[in-house]
Amino acid sequence: MRFSESVVQGRTVVAADGQKLGTVETLTIDDQTWKVEGLQVKLDSESSDQLGVYWNYFHAGRVDVPTRLVHSVSDTVILTVTVEELHRVLVAESEAASAPA
Repeated sequence: MRFSESVVQGRTVVAADGQKLGTVETLTIDDQTWKVEGLQVKLDSESSDQLGVYWNYFHAGRVDVPTRLVHSVSDTVILTVTVEELHRVLVAESEAASAPA
């Protein structure tokens, strides 16, 4: 079972190339291991376009970023990947999740 926590909500998320992606919405935590598995990021409009995620003024695009892509967390969350690399990772994970077992 997984659950969400909002302790870092609102922190800015920045890609490795310095581009601001958006802000942290929630953390996904495994209730067995208590490990943070990912961050749900509420994207800015430019980042949504680059990542191919739907965004408008009434619905901000969101992506789940695995913790293995997080370099550091302080007032800002810094990723180990650029926006282009993040897009490739998200596409690959989406394809893997939808592939028949």
